[in-house]
Amino acid sequence: MTEPAIATSAQPQQRKAAALPPAAPEEPRTPSTTGWLAFLALGWLVVALLFYRTAFAGDDGDYKLVLAAVLLPLVIQANLLAGAAVGLWSTLALGRRKPWAEQGPGRWAVGTAAGLLTGTLASGAILLAYGMSARAVGVVAVAVGVAGALGGALGAIRPARILAAGLSAALAVLVFLNVVALFSTSLLDAFGSGDTAAERYSANGLLAGTTAVIAGLVAGLAAYWRIRRAAARSGDTPKWPIFLAAGASAGLLLIIAEFCTRLGVAQLLSLAEKDISADTEILSFIAASRLNTGLVVLFVGAITTTIAYGRTLPKAVRD
Repeated sequence: MTEPAIATSAQPQQRKAAALPPAAPEEPRTPSTTGWLAFLALGWLVVALLFYRTAFAGDDGDYKLVLAAVLLPLVIQANLLAGAAVGLWSTLALGRRKPWAEQGPGRWAVGTAAGLLTGTLASGAILLAYGMSARAVGVVAVAVGVAGALGGALGAIRPARILAAGLSAALAVLVFLNVVALFSTSLLDAFGSGDTAAERYSANGLLAGTTAVIAGLVAGLAAYWRIRRAAARSGDTPKWPIFLAAGASAGLLLIIAEFCTRLGVAQLLSLAEKDISADTEILSFIAASRLNTGLVVLFVGAITTTIAYGRTLPKAVRD
């Protein structure tokens, strides 16, 4: 007696199930490469910290302060980049599990905290491992910590694909600029550096300008490649403003790092016991050159990505 009832009650359910459209298959989640970007940025930070130890070795006194001021941009740039990369990865990774971490104030809090942790660890390494006066090491540690926190806040900027492309380009630019700096003596000779001050000044200008333009091309091509790769994974077609913003991001990061550096350099030089006016003028000249490099990288990188994007557009067919 119960079997017919069961059969009749199941028939409407089967009809309803047959009437429903088949469920669309879920798109596979594309793997994120921001973890590798954060790992590489942290690796570059470790290299910068190890190299920065040379500023705290050797003679005591004002010479150390000047050398520390000259090399400070290296560690500030590396820590700003690492803070931003770790902040970006943290917000994306936590945002997949906790919706509040990818929305509004929560995202900014997570990014800033991640960058602050990165800067704090780098500051701790400076405080523990570097032998110099406590005040000088403290200035550097604070500057590095602030750069890390600021980088973490930058890591919360969206769209994430623009930031990831810009940070990838910035990492390539920093590696390129520091490789050029290692061979600067040979390169200056190739650009006509001689015994006179005028010849050295001219060679420095030519080398700095050429390096900045090449760095801008590197930034633009690296950002363009990263955007294209992300678009291929997601299956969409980005518009030209995305490429423009990504290409300019590396230069923007260099400019932000320069202003952080100037605050730290001013504090370091204020600790000098003797008159170092000549060294201050040289450092001001170098700082202006770094700022010009950042501006050139910003504009050349943006133009390069835009041109690269334009070459991928289909050509108009004449009737």
